[in-house]
Amino acid sequence: MVDENGTRSRAEKKEKKGRARLLVILLLILLLLLGVCGGIIYKMMTTEEKSRLARDELALGGLLPGKTPEEISDLLNAKIEEGMVNIGIAAEPIFEENGKKGRIGIENIEANRYSFQVDIILDETGEKLYQSGLIDPGYYIEFIELERQLQAGDYEATAIFSTYSLDESEDRIAETRVKLTLHVMDGIFYR
Repeated sequence: MVDENGTRSRAEKKEKKGRARLLVILLLILLLLLGVCGGIIYKMMTTEEKSRLARDELALGGLLPGKTPEEISDLLNAKIEEGMVNIGIAAEPIFEENGKKGRIGIENIEANRYSFQVDIILDETGEKLYQSGLIDPGYYIEFIELERQLQAGDYEATAIFSTYSLDESEDRIAETRVKLTLHVMDGIFYR
């Protein structure tokens, strides 16, 4: 209220000052909340951008200093063994008449860390004569039937072993080729 002299009462001034303080406090709280929200959003964005497979900025190349030559040799040998796959297949499998059935002896030993799949390709034409499914460590295939009949005789072929990781991604790791000679007989040898 304004008195006769045109001045406001002390109560009004006090009330106006209180509103101004409240407004300033509310603005500070709002700025604080905006800052916290901005920080959270920034943290989320930078976390999402950094893939779990992103290179660590602190990682240094090479081997950790202080290792003896023997320790380094052991580490390298362990890495080589980890990546090795022992494969088994008959180098000269024998097939009965028309390639109906043959003893191939494909083996993935239990000590292997990887599964593999095998294709047998006829060298002369590049034709696929056989394709296995995925063979896990500790499993083997003794006998197979070729996808097409062959006349009696010897045929040069290649077995292609495609190695896959055992995790759910089943990523192809490597490929190994083995030369074979398929012997197709003119009679039935297996029952």
